[in-house]
Amino acid sequence: MEERKTVFDYIGQVFMIFGFTVLILLAFSLIFGEGAKGYSTIFSFGSEGIGTDTLLQFLLASVITVTLRMLFFTDILFKNMRLAPRTVGMVFSELFAIIVLVMIFGWFPMKEGLPWFMFFLSFGVCFAVSILVTVCRERMENRRMEEALEKAKRKMSGSSEK
Repeated sequence: MEERKTVFDYIGQVFMIFGFTVLILLAFSLIFGEGAKGYSTIFSFGSEGIGTDTLLQFLLASVITVTLRMLFFTDILFKNMRLAPRTVGMVFSELFAIIVLVMIFGWFPMKEGLPWFMFFLSFGVCFAVSILVTVCRERMENRRMEEALEKAKRKMSGSSEK
């Protein structure tokens, strides 16, 4: 049985995603910042840092991501949907949301191919890493549950022999 999530779990997930996003933005700022300074609003300070407006925009993106995750991976909207369609729906919803944010905040030029290629490449890499982490975490949890079940079985069989 899955434990009930609280607003603090939601906020924790938002800030976890936001933290990773900021770390990635900082790394990109140091590596590409000066070259992207006039090209992208994200890097308006070049390698000197990330602006408050950009941080707030990425906080909004983190809120959207966690909200979509909550909608797709709990039974709030989709009670009988299997995991694969939920994942596909989540990915396409997230892509749509980010494209809208790119348009609203002008994160990069809309009509140029290279920024879109880099966006889809980084999105794909992040998605693959997140799938890998999720699968590893699920395997670890399953292994712990199996060990606990075996321990309980041994305890039950040991007490029934007495």
